[in-house]
Amino acid sequence: MATDTLFVIGLMMVVSLTWGTLALPRLRQRLPKIYLIARSWWLMLAALCACYVIAKIMNNSQLMQPPTYPYQWLLITFFVLIGLRGVYEIRRIWCPQSKSMLIEKLQARGLQANTQPFIETPAHSTQAYTRLNLLDLIFSFAFIALIVSLIALQQLIWQREQYGILFFVLFASQFNDIAQYLCGRLLGHKLFKRGLAPTISPNKSIEGALFGSMLAAVLATLLGIWLTPFSWWVCLLAAYGLAVSGIAGDLLESAFKRQHGVKDTGTMLAGHGGVLDRVDSLLIGVPLFTLFYWLLG
Repeated sequence: MATDTLFVIGLMMVVSLTWGTLALPRLRQRLPKIYLIARSWWLMLAALCACYVIAKIMNNSQLMQPPTYPYQWLLITFFVLIGLRGVYEIRRIWCPQSKSMLIEKLQARGLQANTQPFIETPAHSTQAYTRLNLLDLIFSFAFIALIVSLIALQQLIWQREQYGILFFVLFASQFNDIAQYLCGRLLGHKLFKRGLAPTISPNKSIEGALFGSMLAAVLATLLGIWLTPFSWWVCLLAAYGLAVSGIAGDLLESAFKRQHGVKDTGTMLAGHGGVLDRVDSLLIGVPLFTLFYWLLG
């Protein structure tokens, strides 16, 4: 069995076991937010893995004529749906009335803090679309570039039959989120009194970014050695680059949200927020990786 298939099976088993354990009444009552995060993770990964496995099985089927028919359109559809949802969330934040409804929904769920925008925004204007500033345009461009890059990357991976690279790229960024959080909780503000970007994201510490990116790079390198044809040092460079760019993407999305005075971009993914809140660490790293993978492949 191929390594990427083994990874998908193992991943879903671990996530399913975690969600099932947290669903026990006693744990669910004590850790309600962690339970919601695990449930959202299971749903997201189940959708991604299902599209991937079905596409690969159908693409490798002996009954196919011709055998190279592009069944990876399933993955393209998955990424396009993420893109459409993300565009909807951006549009909702740009429109004052829709943003007010979003803030009310977040407050009703106890998710909206007193987030004070640090940039003057057209919050009381009915013509919000004519007054977009540079940060709005940069963030929107970065998100569109991410969706285009994901589609291009999976097409390149399919052509070169290096299927595990997709999971390596996605999880190198996601490892970074988890590692930053853990290192920030353990070491935050013990070495550096100042935060990483106090105006944009007050809770982020330099220790979390520094040691979290290193830990994420090591974990992703081990995964890359197993899933990809790259040497260990290429995996390490790619993993660390994805980790560092993940921090930049996270700060970009935080700046976009703080500018508009919202805590999350949505409530679709319980425990995570909106789609934009989940893909922020991919905004810069995935387009850059896709570009290098295309040029150097």
